[in-house]
Amino acid sequence: MSTDTTAQIFHLVASLPKLSYDYTPNWVKDRQYINSVTFAKVLADKAYTYRVMAGDKDLGVKPSYAVGSDGSQKINFLEYNGGYGIDGNANTVYVYVVDPETGNQYKIAQSK
Repeated sequence: MSTDTTAQIFHLVASLPKLSYDYTPNWVKDRQYINSVTFAKVLADKAYTYRVMAGDKDLGVKPSYAVGSDGSQKINFLEYNGGYGIDGNANTVYVYVVDPETGNQYKIAQSK
């Protein structure tokens, strides 16, 4: 790594506040149906929304629940899928976080 690159990295680190997050998915299942996913510690600097897809089917974007006192956040698939869990045997479930300011979407979880 060059000196210029190292200097740029340290400049970037010094200019950003400390970030701590854990988007490791904790899937909640009932037999083959996936009912929700919880992330242990999410970014809470903005009111992020989430897009859920079951295979190629876009189930939409919904506002998120409030971030828990422990920093966790639950995404309830029953709200995206007409009151039903998503069949995990027939579908790969994708979860995207949507930045409210830019509309940019980032895949943060994928079942299977």
